Amino acid sequence: MMRAELLRVLAYLWAAFGAYWMLASQLKRSSLASGSSSRTPLRIAFLVLTLALLFAGRDKIPPLVFGALTLAWAAIALYWTASKNTSQSGEFRFYRPLRLVILALTFCLLFWRQTAVGLLGLRSLPDWKSIAIAGFLVTILGLAMAIWARVHLGRYWSDRVVLQENHKLIRSGPYAHMRHPIYSGVLLGVFGTAVVLGEVRGVIAFLLLLTNYVFKARREERILAQQFGAEFSVHQKHAGFLLPKFR
Repeated sequence: MMRAELLRVLAYLWAAFGAYWMLASQLKRSSLASGSSSRTPLRIAFLVLTLALLFAGRDKIPPLVFGALTLAWAAIALYWTASKNTSQSGEFRFYRPLRLVILALTFCLLFWRQTAVGLLGLRSLPDWKSIAIAGFLVTILGLAMAIWARVHLGRYWSDRVVLQENHKLIRSGPYAHMRHPIYSGVLLGVFGTAVVLGEVRGVIAFLLLLTNYVFKARREERILAQQFGAEFSVHQKHAGFLLPKFR
C-alpha cells in the first residue's frame, strides 16, 4: 500500500518537474527574443492546462491515445522552448522525435499499470517499505540536482544538442564535479522511481533512458571539444561523465 501511495506522489512530482522545465524554458526564450513576450502568457496557460488535463485523465484515456497526446504535447512544448540562438548543432534530423518516444516509453513503463505484463510485471526488488522510502528519497535528490544544474547553467541550456551564441564552458557549481549533472539528476530520479516500483519494467525504463542520455551526452561532448579544445580536455580530467569526480 505504501509503495502505491509513494508512486502516486512521485507521479505528481514528475509532472510538476516536467511542467517547470517547459515553462522555465519558455520564459527564458521569450526574454531573449524580442516581440514574442505577448504570446508567452497564452503559451504557458495552454501548456499548464493541457498537461493538467492529460495527467488527470491518464487512467481513463486508452494507452495508445494517451501516448499520442503526450507526444503531441511534448512536441509543441519543445518547439516553443527550443532556442533559436544557436551556432552549432550535433543532432541528426530525426533524433529529437526519437528522444520524445524514448522519454514517453520510459514514463509509461514507470507509471502505467498496463505495462506490467509478463516479465515486465515481475518483482525485481523485495516489497519492503524501507526500500520504497529509500527510492522515494533518491528520486527527490535526483530532481533537486537536475533543477540546481539547470538553474546554474542559465541561458546556455538547450534541449537540443547545440552550442548557443557566445557559448561559455560552465565548470562551476554541479559542473565542477560532473560534466552532465542535468542528465545525472534525471537518471537518479528515474532510478529512485524504479526502486519504488520494484518491478522489471522499472529496470528497463532506467536502462532505456540511460542509453539515450549517454548517446546524447557523447554527441554534446564532441561539439564542446571542437569548440573549447584544451579547456574542455581539462574539464574532462576534473569532472566525471555522469558520476561525480572529486579532486
